[in-house]
Amino acid sequence: MQEAVPPLNVIIVGAGLVGFGAAVALRRQGHRVEIYETSSFKTELGAGLAIPPNTLRCLVGLGCRVLNLDPVENLCFTSMAYDGSAGMTSDKTDYEESYGMPWLMVHRVDLHNELRRLALEVQGDSPPVSLYLNHRVVSCDTDACTVTLEGGAVRTADLIIGADGIRSTIRSFILGEDIPIPPSGTAGFRWLTDAKALEPYPELDWIVRTAPLGARLISAPIDHRTIVIYACRGGTMVNVLAVHEDRRNQDSVPWNAPVTQTELLDFFHDYHPRFKRFLALADDIHIWQMRVVPPLRTWVNKRVCLLGDAAHASLPTLGQGFGMGLEDAVALGALLPKSTHINAIEARLLAYESLRKERAEFVARESFEQQHVPAKRGLYLRCNEMRDRVMAYDVKEAAGRVLSDLENSRG
Repeated sequence: MQEAVPPLNVIIVGAGLVGFGAAVALRRQGHRVEIYETSSFKTELGAGLAIPPNTLRCLVGLGCRVLNLDPVENLCFTSMAYDGSAGMTSDKTDYEESYGMPWLMVHRVDLHNELRRLALEVQGDSPPVSLYLNHRVVSCDTDACTVTLEGGAVRTADLIIGADGIRSTIRSFILGEDIPIPPSGTAGFRWLTDAKALEPYPELDWIVRTAPLGARLISAPIDHRTIVIYACRGGTMVNVLAVHEDRRNQDSVPWNAPVTQTELLDFFHDYHPRFKRFLALADDIHIWQMRVVPPLRTWVNKRVCLLGDAAHASLPTLGQGFGMGLEDAVALGALLPKSTHINAIEARLLAYESLRKERAEFVARESFEQQHVPAKRGLYLRCNEMRDRVMAYDVKEAAGRVLSDLENSRG
């Protein structure tokens, strides 16, 4: 009788959306997962998030209850010029018909809460994930497969995953060197507005009261300014991201900083009055730097790997930043089923990198070029082939084929 293979002991560094996504994917395979997170999650990060069809397919596959996300369906993209004249409207109004899943808009905190529920809630025989907040990982030994916490405690695992974002700690230990993340020259003002605040102003009905509902884009050629507006939380909140060419020296200012409404209105002083009427409702505004992780030599070192923004952070131009990270998580879970022996991990991680790296880096590259190369701006909305390539993809199916090939080649 063949001896049962014990579940893997997994350490995930980072309890963001992708970290929790990986925890859920591996927990569902029966593995024992610990997450170490620097923060305490005492403050709510308010921002909307795009969930295109390929991303929603992953979430549903992980067991997410879509209703818990309180989503708003994105039926199309409508663009307008900064002076109020008409722009392009996407010809897509039924993503579900084309890709089997709709395109949703959600609040980041609602999504984080749902992934956290799936990770920590008692469910059948699958052990809940152990979450350690206020635990900063300061180093990683790829040979010993250990992490060291601030204070000196050492934790050992069969597999270590760096899901610790664009300023990853784990990345330098995988690559053996620090990788500078260069300024992109792009930043974005972010804020949320209560939809009720729009009600006294009929001139703002175009935002959430005019069909078809979806993202509204208001663009100006100067500084490549584009304001992206869409509803979330069941239509009760309006998310705003105003992307622009950053006039600051990005290396000398914080990555995230508050700004005043006066500064915002001054930046968009030449926009049409109806757009400025909406901007005048903004409060709790922050300006966020946006950077892209350059293509890395590798994401893997022995039994330690990267996923999400730590490996391939992108600009929000294609709305696929979180989606690519979640695909990483689902792929990793599919390639490490319950029966995976510790001796197979290194080969599985190389297969994971082979499956994911080209696709994720393609999205990161296009996200940058479609923001900065004039001829490519708006290409994602115009190009059926590119949309199909990105949104029709089923990462779990692709990972299943890779796993089958690995098992067949083993004999």
